[in-house]
Amino acid sequence: METKIIGSEIKYQAHIFKVSQLTVQLPDGRVRNYDMIEHNPAVMIIPVTNDGKILFVEQFRMGANKQLLELPAGVLNKGEDPLAGAVRECREETGFESKDIRRVGGFFMTPGYCNEYIHVYLARDLVQNPLPQDADEFLNIVPLTIEEAYRRAENAVYEDVKTIAALLMVQREIRR
Repeated sequence: METKIIGSEIKYQAHIFKVSQLTVQLPDGRVRNYDMIEHNPAVMIIPVTNDGKILFVEQFRMGANKQLLELPAGVLNKGEDPLAGAVRECREETGFESKDIRRVGGFFMTPGYCNEYIHVYLARDLVQNPLPQDADEFLNIVPLTIEEAYRRAENAVYEDVKTIAALLMVQREIRR
C-alpha cells in the first residue's frame, strides 16, 4: 500500500496560494489529516552579464521582515509557461532580456507542507529591454562577479535558500 490523498477541503483562498486540509490514507491503512499550502509555481533566473557578473536583487521580504539579497524570481501567472515567465521576470526585475535562456532544473521549496515548485533558468547574452516592475516591488539591482557571488554562498551570507540552491545547480557551468 502507498500513501494516498483521499480528500481535500479548501480552508483559505488567497491570491497565489490556498490552504487546504488533506485527508490522507497512510501505507499502514490509517487515515490522517494534513494541512497543505497549495502555491502557484514560480521561476528563478540566474542572469549572467556578458562581462561575467550575476545580477542579484535586493528587496524587503515580509517573511524575513528584512531586506534579502536574492536571485530574481517570481510567481507564474495562471497558465503561464515557465520559460515565458522566466523571460518576463528577468525583464521586470533586472531590466534585461536574455537571448540565451534555458532551464537548468527545479525544486520544491518546502515539500513537507507546501507544493510550491520553482523552475530555475540560466540567462546569458543579456540586452537591455525592461518591463515595468510590479506595483509592490522596490528592487535594487546588485551585480556581483561570479566569484564574489560564490564566495558569499560559501561564507553563508545569503539567507534565501532558493538562491543558494540555484547557484549550486549552475556552479560547474559558470564558475570556471
